[in-house]
Amino acid sequence: MRKLILVAVLGAVAPTLISSEIFACGESMFRVGKGVHYRAFSAPIQGSVLVYARTDDERAVAEQLQEAGHSVQVVSNDVDLALEMHNQRFDVIVAPYSKRDEVEAQSAQIASHPDWVLVIDSNSVDAKPGKSQHRYTVSADDNIRKYLKAIHQSLKARST
Repeated sequence: MRKLILVAVLGAVAPTLISSEIFACGESMFRVGKGVHYRAFSAPIQGSVLVYARTDDERAVAEQLQEAGHSVQVVSNDVDLALEMHNQRFDVIVAPYSKRDEVEAQSAQIASHPDWVLVIDSNSVDAKPGKSQHRYTVSADDNIRKYLKAIHQSLKARST
């Protein structure tokens, strides 16, 4: 009798233990639309992001932000930065601390006033003043999660 009950319980529980939903990861998401594709990270609030990228690592961050669902435009010099800021509306600008004068000068001249996610080189002497003066900061060697978190906080604050 006990064996029969044990077999019945295991038979009822086994399909739920084997189901694929148990193995789902909170950091991944499958997007359905024109096709199904995997995203390692997904932005809960999607925004338009301008990324000042001069190196391959910075361009890789821009690509990962786009893969997460943000609309991303990449610039690599001050002239393109000024043109893009005046020609398009951005919610967030991701740029290094060394470009603070250019970003702040352009932000003052446009109506949308995008938030700035400040990228600080952790070995720089500007790291502490930059973090204390700006609301959204990341380190140049941070992973994509930190960038997405800073952008999300900015977009969330803008929507309230």
